[in-house]
Amino acid sequence: MANANIALSKEILQNLTKLSELTKQPAQELAEKLLGEAIELEMDDFLLSVVADQYDIESAKKTRSEDVDWNTLLSS
Repeated sequence: MANANIALSKEILQNLTKLSELTKQPAQELAEKLLGEAIELEMDDFLLSVVADQYDIESAKKTRSEDVDWNTLLSS
């Protein structure tokens, strides 16, 4: 495992410490796990946006969520 020094805000450190105490997990393990999960989620979001951009059509008709009758649609 490579070492990395990361500066975190006081609030994040306090929350990490509290969560570490509550879960009885070492703070370093917990931070690594949470950071890994956050990176994975960000990568998923980024890749999804790349795919969505490939399917984006300038002239496509757009439908606003407010204009959809969700009760009718979901009851079908």
